[in-house]
Amino acid sequence: MNLDQQLLRRYQSGDGLPAAITSNSLAESLGTRIENIDAAGPGIELSFSVGQHFLQAEDVVHGGIVTTMLDFAMAYAALLAVPDGLSVATINMNVSCLRSARPGHYRAVAEIERCGRSVVFARAQLLDRENKLVATAASSLAVVVPRRKSLQGAVSAPENA
Repeated sequence: MNLDQQLLRRYQSGDGLPAAITSNSLAESLGTRIENIDAAGPGIELSFSVGQHFLQAEDVVHGGIVTTMLDFAMAYAALLAVPDGLSVATINMNVSCLRSARPGHYRAVAEIERCGRSVVFARAQLLDRENKLVATAASSLAVVVPRRKSLQGAVSAPENA
C-alpha cells in the first residue's frame, strides 16, 4: 500500500489528530500536519508551516510551493477515496492564485467531487492564518497501482499536537 495511504488510514477515524505527515520528505519539510479527515466526503484538511527558504525574490512564497500544498491536499483526499492498495498520480491541475502568500501557517482543505475507477476529480482551497483565501485548485488524478511495495516500519509513530 502507498506509504501516504497507510498514514491516512491510521488516522481515518480522526483519533490522534492532528498528526505530522512522516511518510513524505517534502511534506515533512513543509511541516505538514493532518488536521482533519472527513472519511465520508472524502475530504481532508492539512496545515503547513512555510518558512523563508520557500520564498522567491519578492519575499513571497514561490508559486510552486502554493501549488504543492494544494496538490498534497487533493492527492491525500483522493488516497482516502480509492481502495487500499491503489495509489493516485496527478494528471492535471488548474491553480488560481488569488493573493500573495507570505511565510507562515496555511491550511489546505480538499474534497473529492467524483471518484471513478480510473480517475478522481478533486478541488482544494488554500487559506492563510487569518482564514483568507490565497489560492484554489481543481485536479484530475489517475488511479494507479503503486510502483513500490510498502516498507514495513517506514511510517513512524504519530506526533500529536
